[in-house]
Formats: sequence, C-alpha cells, structure tokens
Amino acid sequence: MAQQMTGEPTLNSYRAWLRRVALSLILAIAAGLLTLIIARGISGAWLFIEHQELVRAAAATLRNGIEGLPAADLRAARLRAEQSAVVHMRIGMAVAFVVAALTAAGSYLWLEQRAARSAR
Repeated sequence: MAQQMTGEPTLNSYRAWLRRVALSLILAIAAGLLTLIIARGISGAWLFIEHQELVRAAAATLRNGIEGLPAADLRAARLRAEQSAVVHMRIGMAVAFVVAALTAAGSYLWLEQRAARSAR
C-alpha cells in the first residue's frame, strides 16, 4: 500500500472540516434566532407604546359616535401603525442577520484555531 504524504488532505480531514463548518452554521442560526426573538420582544413593547395613538383615536370615535368619525383619522393612524410594524420587523431581521453572520465567522475561526492547536 502506498503511504499518504503529510501535506495531502485526507477524507477524515474533509469530514472534520465539514463538521466545523456545520457547527458554525448551527451556532449562527441559533444566535440569529435568539437575536430575532429578543428584537421582536423589544419592538413589540415599542409598538404597543406607538399604537396607543390608534387606540385613543378609536376610543374617541366610539365616545363621540357618528359625529366623531370625520374628526378622527383612523385610517391614517392604522397605516402609520402598520408602517411602523414593518420598519421594526426589518430592523429586527437586519440585526439578526448581522449577529448570525458575525457568529458564523467567529465560531468558524475559533473552531479552526482549536483544530490547528490539536493537530500540533
């Protein structure tokens, strides 16, 4: 049998590399999901505060009856609330993506460094 040269990659080294890549991606997905959940919680509280305008306008309309409808601009308040929710969702997704990307890169570099140390 021919012996393999030390510089030649083996099937085991490829599998070890794939395990490190997979672990990095799993960590990145977990960090991204956790960040998204936290961001949605924070933005949910913020949206609750912002939606108080819509609740006040609806309450005023109900108190004033038909005469109060022209004075209350419920449609505009609802549209502002929906736009605000979309902006908050986009911000949360962007933050989660950035955290996931940084986690993927950082964990991959850390795992590669550990693998290089253990190979010595």
